[in-house]
Amino acid sequence: MLSRRIFLITGSAAGAGLMLGVAGCSRETPPPANELTMWIVIAPDGITTIRVNASDIGQGAQTGLAQIVADELDADWSKVRVEMAPVTDAFMIKDGNGYYTGGSSSIHGQFDMFAKAGATARHLLVAAAAQHWGVDRDTCWTENGIVWHPNNKLKRSYGSLVSKAVHMAFPNDVDLKERKDRKLIGKPVRRLDIPQKVNGEAIYGIDVKVPGMLIATLAQCPFFGGRLAGVDEKPALAVKGVRHVVKLDNAVIVAGTNFHAVKKGLDALTPQWTKPADAVASADVVTDALRAQIGAADSSVVVLPGKDKAKTVAAVNAALASGAKIYEADYGVQLLSHSPMEPMNATAQVTDTSCEMWVSTQVPGDMRDALVKELALPKDAVTVHLTHVGGGFGRRLETDYGIVAARASKALGGVPVKLIWTREEDMTHDVYRPASLCKLRAVLNDDKTIRALDYTGATSNDRALGGIAWNYPYGDVVLRQKNTKLQFPIGSWRSVDPGITIFFIESLVDEIAHGEGLDPLAYRRTLLAENARGLRALNAAALMADWGNAPAGHKQGIAYFDQHSWGTTVAQVIELSVDAKNKITLHKACCAIDPGLAINPDQIKAQVEGGIIMGLSSALREQITLKDGAAEQKNFDAYPVLRLAEIPQIEVLVMESEGAEAGGVGEPPVPPVAPALANAIFAATGKRVRTLPFVNSGFTV
Repeated sequence: MLSRRIFLITGSAAGAGLMLGVAGCSRETPPPANELTMWIVIAPDGITTIRVNASDIGQGAQTGLAQIVADELDADWSKVRVEMAPVTDAFMIKDGNGYYTGGSSSIHGQFDMFAKAGATARHLLVAAAAQHWGVDRDTCWTENGIVWHPNNKLKRSYGSLVSKAVHMAFPNDVDLKERKDRKLIGKPVRRLDIPQKVNGEAIYGIDVKVPGMLIATLAQCPFFGGRLAGVDEKPALAVKGVRHVVKLDNAVIVAGTNFHAVKKGLDALTPQWTKPADAVASADVVTDALRAQIGAADSSVVVLPGKDKAKTVAAVNAALASGAKIYEADYGVQLLSHSPMEPMNATAQVTDTSCEMWVSTQVPGDMRDALVKELALPKDAVTVHLTHVGGGFGRRLETDYGIVAARASKALGGVPVKLIWTREEDMTHDVYRPASLCKLRAVLNDDKTIRALDYTGATSNDRALGGIAWNYPYGDVVLRQKNTKLQFPIGSWRSVDPGITIFFIESLVDEIAHGEGLDPLAYRRTLLAENARGLRALNAAALMADWGNAPAGHKQGIAYFDQHSWGTTVAQVIELSVDAKNKITLHKACCAIDPGLAINPDQIKAQVEGGIIMGLSSALREQITLKDGAAEQKNFDAYPVLRLAEIPQIEVLVMESEGAEAGGVGEPPVPPVAPALANAIFAATGKRVRTLPFVNSGFTV
């Protein structure tokens, strides 16, 4: 049932418009308008503005949310606009975790909320038209921003009905359209953000201009956990254009009139840094520390959703001790950088009584709250303005770069400061994808299917089991993982934990298939025999790739992934060749993805293509290694990402499942890539690669 607290009609600040909002609790009487921000604004001229709570990080979710609303509203798509909602408590409702963009959650989990906003607006507009004409509302219908009635071909535009719609009785509930009646959902409509990005009007964080602002850059202590011991600021101040040097506990900031000047000023400085006693001496130290913790008695334990933990652990232990055939292997992954094209930046103006920030972020709510805490200001004194985001991948789920900008402005007495990190600073002070090791054991049944799977590992993740939730038909599964805290920052990286664990699991599944003399596709078909949706995606990917019939010299690898929390199923086939010098040539990547309900197939294909490229690049040669407590890789010369000429042909099939909800699509394409690649390399060379990246095993691209 929809209450007035969930949908509220009020006058628009932009004019006599119709505005609808969604909030998290109910009450029978509407609150004052200023207690809610609104999702939908319909102006008298028919322009429909849909406010969303998904940052634009290139994924197209803003257009997807607008499609959902506009379809249920029967809006004229040519008049639809989208904008970010204000960063206020009224919008801190997504998944109960606030206002953020991550975890493939922008559309998945919010479909009903936005669809009902559109349907309710349509109901009220129809009611207004029916009252105006003196007819039964059930005799009216809507199409393309107009309410129609068959008598004398009566029609009224949505914009002309606004003043009446605000007075209509609020519906107790609304029905959503059946799939057959949808006109926008499921269609490859044009993205709303593309024109501004093509013509240069789109504003990213690095583009922000504020009157009177200074430009700044910084050097942070290269040693994780270290501090600034001291610095002589005179060499920087001697550079033309440099105005100030700000010293923080772990960084030095140079501010001035332009970036060239402040970078030159920063380069003139010789800061003295202190190194913590527990600094990580080398990449080997990370590996050794993790290996020593595998099987630790205080490891965290998780089982499949809905399973009894004690009974499942007992069953897996019994299977391991039964004498049945066991396959086991050790796997590992190195630290990864996010390396977004737009390095970290933020523009801040901080006074004694207020803070205003312009920033590209995935977590505007967290950014606001972090500023409130850092500056000891009330929430209503902190304003966060959102810009387009030039790459996030989880890096902009953090707030560190905004806090440093705010500290710089405060130190300079309230002058607006745009703080831009260099690429080197961005890469050496990232929050890296965790390093992880595991020993994986699979116990087989007599029919060669998996009876039990035991994952015993150690990770540098700050949440030992963060994000791990499987929906795999691979028998009983137990994951035992130890969080090993080391002196370097880690965070979420696109695909989070499954990007690691699925490489391990799907690699072992392939090892079992070959060990038992079975075709890897046929073996997975057996494992997925009771999973109709998964089997359909697996077969579709195999058909796309013409599995088993690759050209001479080409080999194929396959991998499968689904996770109930994202509501999406993915199967991938990688086709490649490897020459005598272990140089890999990528020929084709085929992916079948079933997100349940596909809002915009073109956007989904774009996300899958990007996910495959990112998965290939990270698996092949990306890694962050540490030396003397600092990251060794400082730019793309030492952290080479996959280049255009190295990318294979990519084919994507977007599937749907009747009755399924709209699943997430940003992260699910990534996890199957590394295992499909590893399995193809084995098919080509007979060599099992169990640690990433592949370059460490002697392969090149």
